[in-house]
Amino acid sequence: MLEALDLDPVQQQAYEALVDGAVTLPELRAALGPSGPRAREVLASLERLRLAERVAGARGESDRWLPVAPDVAFETLLTAREEQLQRARLHVQLLATRYRATTGARDPMDLVEVVIGRAAVIRAVDQLQRSARHEVRGIDRPPYANTGPDRTDPRTGMMPLQEETMRRGVGYRVIYDTAGLRGTETVGPFHSVDTDLAACAELGEDARVMSGTPTKLMLADDRCGVIPLRTTPYEVVSGVVVHPSGLLEALGGLFEVLWERAQPLHGDREGPDPDDARLLALLTTGLTDPVMARQLGVSHRTFQRRLRALMERVGAATRFQLGARATALGWLADTRGASTGDGVGAPCAAEADRAQVDIGE
Repeated sequence: MLEALDLDPVQQQAYEALVDGAVTLPELRAALGPSGPRAREVLASLERLRLAERVAGARGESDRWLPVAPDVAFETLLTAREEQLQRARLHVQLLATRYRATTGARDPMDLVEVVIGRAAVIRAVDQLQRSARHEVRGIDRPPYANTGPDRTDPRTGMMPLQEETMRRGVGYRVIYDTAGLRGTETVGPFHSVDTDLAACAELGEDARVMSGTPTKLMLADDRCGVIPLRTTPYEVVSGVVVHPSGLLEALGGLFEVLWERAQPLHGDREGPDPDDARLLALLTTGLTDPVMARQLGVSHRTFQRRLRALMERVGAATRFQLGARATALGWLADTRGASTGDGVGAPCAAEADRAQVDIGE
């Protein structure tokens, strides 16, 4: 814990032993264990750092070492470190000013960097997140470079680097493509609303969902971006790192346009009630509205009213968006077979023969 103040582990252990009452050299050697032979050397270093004081023993007694009170002893070290950090920040700001002054004269090829290979793409994405100071914006869709047990928390499925970045105060806005939420038999499920996306939401991630996103994308503030250059059906094999430029501004504008069109992902986690679950199940069959109303035992007007209410509940403007939103929330998985039972079963053969798909209603 005190390594930030330039104390090595043995010095920290020795100081804590003094705080706990080990005041003589033999007591300190015992407290240090394997590092005991270094006790005298460590005590001398603590004296130089003004973390301990030596008291000469009287009448043949052993000398004693007493710790300086921690709030007093470390105040000077903390102040010095804060001054160093402040000088470093000022120097970084100066370098940033010089960098911006010369950006206009740079070769356009310096504004983009091509990275080849999965490992290189991962490093670029990691570096982007570490460089973020205020916000990371992303479009998440398959394929993924970051898949693998070494890249995710086994408990939550969340990437530890994102958690680390969010805990230091960086916000995340992410658009998740529905293709990465539902998964397929050949590609596999990538995200779960109830595991990794829930963990991200608990840390403050603002997530939205939409289908048909044009590209994967990650942006750190307005300073850096990463987009894929070439992909296979299963992985990202190359990417482009984009530095401040008109291209980066265009990518930021693209994200904001898509963000306005996407729907909130975590706005409603309670799930549909039984009536709405049956309505969702019937919507997947392609039956006409009058047939679905009869299956539900309600009038056509009541069916339309309930459908509109359900769409408003999840923020969907169209039935297609309702299906995508319900899929992302895991509602459709719960409605399989919901149209059976309670007197509301599958449509009879005559009705099914007459039913036609009518997505325009």
